[in-house]
Amino acid sequence: MAGTDVLMVRRPATAIAEAVWTVGGQGNSLVVDHGEGLVLVDAGPGGEITDAMIASVREVSDKPLTHIVISHGHMGYNFGVEQWGRDASSRGDARPVLVGHERVPVRYRRYAETAGLQAYTNTRQFRTPYPQEWPAHWFKMPDVTYRDRMRITGTRRDLVLFAAPSETDDATAVWLPADRVLYGTCAFIKSCPNAGSPYRVLRDPMQWADTLEHFLALRPAVLVPEFGKPLADAAEIDEALTIPIRAIRWLRQQVVERMNRGMNDVEIIHDLHYPEEIFGNRFLKPTYGCPEYLVREIWRTENGWWDRNPTHLHPGAPNEVRSEILAAIGDARRVLDHAHRLESQGQTQLALHVIDLVALAPGTTPEIVEARSTKARLLETRSRQVSSAVSRQILMSEAELLQGRPIGSSDESPAQDRFEWT
Repeated sequence: MAGTDVLMVRRPATAIAEAVWTVGGQGNSLVVDHGEGLVLVDAGPGGEITDAMIASVREVSDKPLTHIVISHGHMGYNFGVEQWGRDASSRGDARPVLVGHERVPVRYRRYAETAGLQAYTNTRQFRTPYPQEWPAHWFKMPDVTYRDRMRITGTRRDLVLFAAPSETDDATAVWLPADRVLYGTCAFIKSCPNAGSPYRVLRDPMQWADTLEHFLALRPAVLVPEFGKPLADAAEIDEALTIPIRAIRWLRQQVVERMNRGMNDVEIIHDLHYPEEIFGNRFLKPTYGCPEYLVREIWRTENGWWDRNPTHLHPGAPNEVRSEILAAIGDARRVLDHAHRLESQGQTQLALHVIDLVALAPGTTPEIVEARSTKARLLETRSRQVSSAVSRQILMSEAELLQGRPIGSSDESPAQDRFEWT
């Protein structure tokens, strides 16, 4: 995967408790010595990164790897399972047992069924190519699954795996009771929860808040996020968990009140005013997810797909509609000139709405070609105005496609050079 992928982390094994380490892979991976051997949470994305993970772990422990835990079923986090298996074989150790939530196989089968869709969305969101035909080693089904809770026992310590529905419905959090170390995996990222991501299926924000409440009730001494450095200060941990809970529950109340008044999702987004004491907090930075995404996701939990415009209930064929809109306008140059004026005034989003009247029409007339070029430029500008890395990547990908360039080929600095999780 290319350097534009903000999920990749290269970090050596770092002790966070006695015989407990984090190591960089696709986000943080956790390594725990349970006495008889090691438990690894997430095998990494494969290739050089997983090789580096293996080397880092072997610098701190020579014990056999007994288990690999799948934190959740998203792409990349466990593409490196076979490499860890080969390492075990080369050492004369048994193959590690692969463990995951019972929903992981469901997700993997869904991804196989929708491989073309996954390639389409991931290529645009991460601005790096994803194949439609996957290597056989990418999605290894777990040997053991659990529903609510599972304990891995050891002579040194036990590990408790428990369901943590949040970014996915198959997420697993890892709790070390003796050390009071909690790895929140994808449920905790030290920034705005990534619910409502534009390409993704529903991620129920209220379930996410419930999961964070569970984390808070454990009162961990060390809290490890999916990305970034662990927290070990009690006040910081409390703040990091309480703030997103407050944000989600406040948004739910506000969105429901406006839904009850008949407002749609876009109207709600523009009617809300976010309290600074919650949404200005350092642990709710809109770096990956953002409040607007959360609003849309809360809306989706209570509403269907219809945007409330009756014209869209049984829509016409897109190209026919776009051709007729352009024909009705008549003078495409007036639209272009108006969009350019808005652009010069810094009204980038409004300019995008206007330019689409021409840019989306089929054909290659000079006005349509100019409109598409203008739209690409506006998308590049808009990508520098939004806070969410997801939005930024999608906007840049679509700009590149309009310009006839491969996704990820622009001269802009790679996203990972401009992106910080904390």
